[in-house]
Amino acid sequence: MVTKLRPSLPGALRAALFTFLLLSSAAVLYATRLNARTAQTLAEISLESTALALSTSAETALRAGGIRAEGEIRDILSDRVVAYALIAGEDGTVLFHSNPGLAGTKLQETGLEEWLRSGKTYGRRVSLGTGLPAYEFNYLLRSPDGKAEILRLVLHTTQADRILSDARKMWWTVGAVLLLLWAVGIALERVLTRHLRLHAEVERRERLALIGQMTATLAHEIRNALGSVKGYTQWVDEKVEEEDPRKKALGIVLRGTERIESLVNDLLLFSREESYSAEPVDPIPLLKETVAAEASGWAGKVEVKTVPGMRALADPDKLRRVLVNGVRNAIQAMGGGGVLKITARPERHRLVIRIEDTGPGIPAAELPRLFSPFHTTKTDGTGLGLAYSKKVIDGMKGGIELSNREEGGAVLAIHLPIPGEG
Repeated sequence: MVTKLRPSLPGALRAALFTFLLLSSAAVLYATRLNARTAQTLAEISLESTALALSTSAETALRAGGIRAEGEIRDILSDRVVAYALIAGEDGTVLFHSNPGLAGTKLQETGLEEWLRSGKTYGRRVSLGTGLPAYEFNYLLRSPDGKAEILRLVLHTTQADRILSDARKMWWTVGAVLLLLWAVGIALERVLTRHLRLHAEVERRERLALIGQMTATLAHEIRNALGSVKGYTQWVDEKVEEEDPRKKALGIVLRGTERIESLVNDLLLFSREESYSAEPVDPIPLLKETVAAEASGWAGKVEVKTVPGMRALADPDKLRRVLVNGVRNAIQAMGGGGVLKITARPERHRLVIRIEDTGPGIPAAELPRLFSPFHTTKTDGTGLGLAYSKKVIDGMKGGIELSNREEGGAVLAIHLPIPGEG
């Protein structure tokens, strides 16, 4: 799996933020669900309490005056919440109905006798003939002569349904609140990430500036002293005969001075203030030149895949140095053989150049520090090649990443802006 290097919010802080969001969301959802269930329970209790109060009043009136107290019962059951009401005898004959025209009819129901024997009061949700929702309440009456009678109240549920509707609307409000909470949390995470990224970038630039000042001063002093040593050694080497045993020692001194001179040049190159002449560049010729120069005589296989007509906004000289460093590192990592794969293609408004090798890859512990100055995994490296590459690619408004491949080896990805695109 490719591991990308990017500044990010520390894992503990990010985990704490998202844990807080998850716990807050769970608490809000639990409280909302609890409130919704409570509202539903209260609505049902409200209907049952209203029906029970009306039934009790009707039963009191009935016991006081029998069925002759029809007027008083009608007044009690004329509450606007009552859709209709009836009193029926044991055989189901309707003795009283809020609609006088239905008095004397018979209830066509099964299980009526069993309910009369149980004598249990119960309520249930029903629908009226008009399709409106209602609440049916069945209450057992005992007439003055001891006969069992059925009091059935059918209530409108408008008020109770309004409570349930408000409870359902609460979910929309809670959803909006949670959406806002997560949006604020994600925005906060982005702001903190950006702040830490900028802070890290400022620290990096300050560190590089200090290193640059130090290395520039040291490099100039070393270069001046080295010039004298190298010049005198070359003069002596020219005077000494080939068979003289001192010739070999002088060669070692010259190679050492060249090594130091190369390091000094790298230091000066890295420490100097860069200016960029960004222009539309065709990367294909640069890639071909780099491969021809660096892979010449190498025993491995080189694969170059590009898309014709591509352009990148870059400084060609600096991009060439970056490509040379990337190809050289890949070949050195593979040793005497392997496959060097170079691709260049547009991806998400960027031109991406990838230099992949089939070497041993990079230890995971080394990945975060590879672009730091003077940090290297090579025994003879200066640790400035990748640092310089990052410096100039960042200066060209691009990006650079070094990671391991799933199938083994490493990949250096260079992201460059495309002319005319953000």
